[in-house]
Amino acid sequence: MAPKRKLENSKSSKAKARKNDPKVVKPDLLTTEQIHSLIDEVHKSSKFNNLVELLNQYRIIKATLVLSNDEKTEISARQLTFSLFKCFSNLIKEGKLVAKKSDDDNRKLLVKWLVNKYNTFVDTSCDFIVSKFAEETSLQLDMLEILLNLIKIESQHFKSGSNDLFFPNTTYRKIVESLLLSENGDILSDGSSDNFIVLEFVDKFKKHWDLQFYFFNNFGEVLEDWKNTKTDSQLRAIFANFLTLTRNELLFTQDAEELENQSTWIQRKLPSIAYKQSTFKTQYQKAFLQVLSYPLQLSQYKSILLILHKRIIPNMAQPQSIMDFLTDCYDISDDPAIPILALNSLYELMRKYNLEYPDFYTKLYSLLTPELLYIRYRSRFFRLCDLFLTSTHLSSNLVASFIKKLARLSLGASASGVVIVIPFIYNLLKRHPTCMIMLHNIEGSKAEDYSDPYDYNEKDPLKTNAVRSSLWELETLMSHYHPNIATLAKVFGEPFRKHSYNMEDFLDWSYLTLLDSEKTRKYKTAAALEYEEFDHLFAADDDKKVYAEGWSL
Repeated sequence: MAPKRKLENSKSSKAKARKNDPKVVKPDLLTTEQIHSLIDEVHKSSKFNNLVELLNQYRIIKATLVLSNDEKTEISARQLTFSLFKCFSNLIKEGKLVAKKSDDDNRKLLVKWLVNKYNTFVDTSCDFIVSKFAEETSLQLDMLEILLNLIKIESQHFKSGSNDLFFPNTTYRKIVESLLLSENGDILSDGSSDNFIVLEFVDKFKKHWDLQFYFFNNFGEVLEDWKNTKTDSQLRAIFANFLTLTRNELLFTQDAEELENQSTWIQRKLPSIAYKQSTFKTQYQKAFLQVLSYPLQLSQYKSILLILHKRIIPNMAQPQSIMDFLTDCYDISDDPAIPILALNSLYELMRKYNLEYPDFYTKLYSLLTPELLYIRYRSRFFRLCDLFLTSTHLSSNLVASFIKKLARLSLGASASGVVIVIPFIYNLLKRHPTCMIMLHNIEGSKAEDYSDPYDYNEKDPLKTNAVRSSLWELETLMSHYHPNIATLAKVFGEPFRKHSYNMEDFLDWSYLTLLDSEKTRKYKTAAALEYEEFDHLFAADDDKKVYAEGWSL
């Protein structure tokens, strides 16, 4: 949330200490009257040299605010900012920043000089955005608003003809570069940023097509250059700001007519390139591939994988190009949730874009670890795994390995995890009856010298010998300490006449739901109660009453 304006508020102790620090040199600030006088001379007397003095003051104030949020300096900065904005806005509207073919050389030199000063104002304003001040200040929000309004003004007046369609791409690029480089705020637990300036811009970014199109049209090469010039901490901050901007659903649509009707920030029709779907998809893909090559935190991997299959892949020109990123995610062992989250996107690529991934089931089998039944995303995994093992053309050795591995993991899993495994195995056995031999192979498992042929440590599911083993683990679950699980596991000791379970009824179970089911259970017979009344706790012979310590009638 953006900070409240603090013109009348007292500063923090840290800011006060820096304010009184003799090492902080306070500049000689122009008064409000002096600022207005210099601006008036620019318009009335064409004393454009006044802009040099005003811009020098602007840079000095910015450097001072980085060291200390002095109240007087902040007020001067705000007054000077709005004055310069109005000054340059008027110059643009009057056409003094655009040279004409009929102008003489002196006039063209003046226009070039004024454009240079205008660019200096824009650059310094962008520096205000990217700078990290001693305290958060609403002045930075004012800078952002001013820069975005300049885009509107430029789009109307910086063009060669009255009917030309123009978007001020150069100025917009400077603004977004400043937003991405800004290190105000922190990286949150979901990998995004709480940078109040970026969040302010997001409100406009998600509603206007031109801001979205030219954002991706600009930053493929920029993000690539930054990868070689910025530190790892800066790259993480850039990614956090990038994710904060782009995690919302975009206005892009496959319908060309609907795309042309999208709202625009400049409130005008855009150049034809902004409506070319192939151009947007190519630039979108380029920008995302570059930012995904940055060194990311684990939370940032999770955040991007959660939206990758629905919001990113459909907007890419060649979704197969993201395969390397997903493969790298599969190999991350620091957090078991990351490979699971990558499954959605892998499945999307295989289903819609004919991606061939020969080791897919080997990778899927490697995700069956003891941690699987405890992590937050286990429901997502079992939904996808149920889908992947649906085909009846799968090898019985492959399916048997998944059944056996899950049965073995259930022995050390939590009660809420076992509730998922039992119906999942039941459905697999119903779907693949060739694996039923594992359930009926009980003679060997009861022998004293029995050795389970299943190789728990084998990584290839086709070589585990699971189909030659028995599901003795399921018989163990019939004696589980939780009565619901023991009852549920007894289904394997009965004829398989039951229809397949609906997995959605079990995926969201937890300890809380298990306890709630016990509280609401209706018993057929009432529990035994003691109705006899006693007037004391203990009694001795001869009517001499003896009470426990601290008790009395």
